Amino acid sequence: MTSICYTAITFAPVQGFIEKSRKLRDLYGSSFVLSYLASQICQAAQKTLTDDGEDPVISPALIDVDRGTPNQIIIRGQFDRQQAEETFQQAWSKIVKGCQNWIEKEISTFEYSWNRDWELWANHAWEFFWATGGSISEARSNLNEIKRSRNWIGINWKGESSTLSGADAIAWPRMSEAHPKTTSMAEIEKEVEKFYKQLSEKVTEAIVTPREQLSIPELVKRLITVKDVAKEILKEEIKELPKGFADLNRHGDTDETTAEEKTEEFQDIDRQEAKQPRYSGWFQGDGDKAGDFLKQLSGKPEEASRTHEFSLNLRQWGEQLELRLPRTEKKRTIVTQDDRAIKTSVETADGRIIYAGGDDFLGALYRNAPDPALSAYDCVKWFYTFKSDIWSLHKEPITPSVGFIWAAPGVPLRDVLQHCRVAERSAKNNGRDRLAIRILFNSGNHLEWVCPWWFLTVLEDYRDREGRTGKDANWSHFYEDVAVLESRHIFDTPLPDEEKSDNFAERVIARSRLLLGLFEIYFPDRVSTLKNSEYWWEHHHQNEPRSGILGASPPKPKDPDPETSDREIDSPENCLNNWIVNLAKVGFHLHQL
Repeated sequence: MTSICYTAITFAPVQGFIEKSRKLRDLYGSSFVLSYLASQICQAAQKTLTDDGEDPVISPALIDVDRGTPNQIIIRGQFDRQQAEETFQQAWSKIVKGCQNWIEKEISTFEYSWNRDWELWANHAWEFFWATGGSISEARSNLNEIKRSRNWIGINWKGESSTLSGADAIAWPRMSEAHPKTTSMAEIEKEVEKFYKQLSEKVTEAIVTPREQLSIPELVKRLITVKDVAKEILKEEIKELPKGFADLNRHGDTDETTAEEKTEEFQDIDRQEAKQPRYSGWFQGDGDKAGDFLKQLSGKPEEASRTHEFSLNLRQWGEQLELRLPRTEKKRTIVTQDDRAIKTSVETADGRIIYAGGDDFLGALYRNAPDPALSAYDCVKWFYTFKSDIWSLHKEPITPSVGFIWAAPGVPLRDVLQHCRVAERSAKNNGRDRLAIRILFNSGNHLEWVCPWWFLTVLEDYRDREGRTGKDANWSHFYEDVAVLESRHIFDTPLPDEEKSDNFAERVIARSRLLLGLFEIYFPDRVSTLKNSEYWWEHHHQNEPRSGILGASPPKPKDPDPETSDREIDSPENCLNNWIVNLAKVGFHLHQL
């Protein structure tokens, strides 16, 4: 009997490669490169290990789209390490060398002596990890063990650092030969400025601005989003080319548009309104405990087939996610071939998906002028049915945790993306299977409220003092009442001895009685649920586990601070109070911005 072998492959640094992002192009470009590299390994494995007619690539399941290919690869059979690493290295070198050659061909006014630095980045940008095992779980375990022992070669540099990450040298034509002792800094700065000015003129400021001074890997990520560059480098090897980003304009500036993007079929009717910056929504999500689910398959006969099915379902779901974004009818003017302008209506998405690989996804929700601005209320309304109508389409038994950011237009994109990651972690740390909503202001301050999916429509059940509900309700009533109580430190008042109870739930409700009283005024249909301690933490609903309103489990008590209060620092009543206070603050801004 022939024993079955499995090969596990990955590479690093993935998060570091993605996180060094200033523009959306950086993020999209890095995701595009990572997906391409992973897909090249998978395709090489398919060509090598298909003697029995069965697809050797178990995960990620290969579909007709390279975009979103995860970098954790499981292969049935022993895929030779040398061949796998050479395939990976050749794919990366092709991109790096292609970008170098494109720059030298298109900007030919300089004498280039930077080959050594490009070679270093082509050969030493990544760590490659390979392991085998008698089962998928064993191969994964061996791979994780190998990753503990790193064998990474860092690339040193001389001169000034990149203005994007500050982690690597500025890429410019004579970076390999210039030395501070033999070349004046003034001369270097002048040539760097001249180079980036010409590069910006060639690819437009939408891709590289004259003020930016990027490192080689940062240039690669930016240039690969230019369709002409990607087409020239990768030719027929990719199934889709990177998209343009003229449609996502957070700052209201309509000048940064490439010539190719200006020829879109639908043109805006009135460009004047585009000068008004708008808020935009950003969401980042991840499946909960997907690894634990796959570990349950360890040793079972269906482990390989079920892992492949799991990967296929999630990849197909990610491919279709763009079609599930909120859509509205919008007025447009179509310019026909005979230059006639025809006004019409077309249904378009209020946003776009940046990437969706496996159970990870990142997207943006926005609406450009001349259409009415997209409101935070519209975005959150879409999330009401996200889990039930969108996430559930892949039919896998894992829940989603999502962070949603409603970002002011003046917040740098790098900060927005960082808040997306933090909000997603907040959703997971507060019990998983929920949405964390974060309002991000231009000052950098933020407000956050976290709620499980099944209770999220509590926002719709708000009723102001005049009895108005939904979008027309005045949230300032609830917000101002909570603010007055908070300013007077009412929540820190200890319970009188005669009101103390030995019953845990009664004691928590008594200590939170003021806020629960306010909640009952404005949410009369939901107060019975919030007062029921069975719903506070993870519980079973219809024989299935369901997330709790306040989290997965009660917080562990800490020693009280006798100088401030005799209350526990982390306590259920604090969780309940904070949840209601944050609901008032976030709910108010969701209905104002």
